[in-house]
Amino acid sequence: MPVRRPHLATLALAAMLAACGGANDRQDAERTVRDFVKATNEHDADKFCDELVTRDFLEQTTGATGDGAEGQCKSQLASLKGVDLELVRIEKTTVDGDRATVRVRLATQGQARDQVLRLEKEDGRFKLAGG
Repeated sequence: MPVRRPHLATLALAAMLAACGGANDRQDAERTVRDFVKATNEHDADKFCDELVTRDFLEQTTGATGDGAEGQCKSQLASLKGVDLELVRIEKTTVDGDRATVRVRLATQGQARDQVLRLEKEDGRFKLAGG
């Protein structure tokens, strides 16, 4: 029986598909950052607390655990006043497996500054894990 070797075209297609997965992860991470800014500005506590941040992030930032962390997050976001967060630009996005970093320029109250946001995959998509 002859030995079958993969064709160069097959290998090239596999490489392109792998690269697309990376692009999709990068887009997912950047979409999370955009959604985070929007949810913050709109005080959308359900989206922010349930979909955009990791469980660890919730527990670390609220000091509560389990379902109490979600409730505390929603309460804190509802009481947030006078914050208008602007995503000036995304500088660079790096994905390494289930982790990503997104360097952004954020502005609030007329003051812009660079920040690095850490994201991790949870429930199949990137969520904010710290920054």
